[in-house]
Amino acid sequence: MGNKKVTRLVVIAMMAAISYVLLLFSFPILPGFTFLKIDFANVPILITMLIYGPGPGIAATAVAGLLDVVTKDSSLVGIIGIVANFMATMCFALPIYYAVHKHMAEGIRKQIRYVIRGIILGTILMAVFMSLANLFVLLPLYFKLVSFEINLSTLKMVLYGVLPFNLIKGAIVGVVTGIIYGRMVPWLQSRFQTAKH
Repeated sequence: MGNKKVTRLVVIAMMAAISYVLLLFSFPILPGFTFLKIDFANVPILITMLIYGPGPGIAATAVAGLLDVVTKDSSLVGIIGIVANFMATMCFALPIYYAVHKHMAEGIRKQIRYVIRGIILGTILMAVFMSLANLFVLLPLYFKLVSFEINLSTLKMVLYGVLPFNLIKGAIVGVVTGIIYGRMVPWLQSRFQTAKH
């Protein structure tokens, strides 16, 4: 039992570290909205959730975010970015987890159907939730802290920037997640069965 707990902690820590490294390779995808950057840090978080459940996935996300704050930007602006990333990750990953986790023992063809459903739902949830969060909380707070004028209203920034960004991000990260998931199904199934005991 002790060895299983140690292995679990090591895997969670490793996934958090991989997620943190992937955060370093973020890049903008929308002209004029360079502060909105895409990364693939959600992929190891999702794998963690599929193996051990949402709790460890949430913990791995928090650790990766903490590492990012400590090593890159510990200012309030940096913390806002990490909080936003945490919320987006949860909105995207949790629907995929709940769509798939009861069907881990089924064949790959059936599982892919649930993965696609989860990705679509996660993308929509992430886009809607992050649009509302940015409209009413994150962007007003961000612009108050950085103290500079912009030509667009907060609503237009959400409609032209945040909303399409999250839809595009969900699609791109979803495709990558689907490809990696398809290749890892046998290993995930064995780990899932082990984690249940």
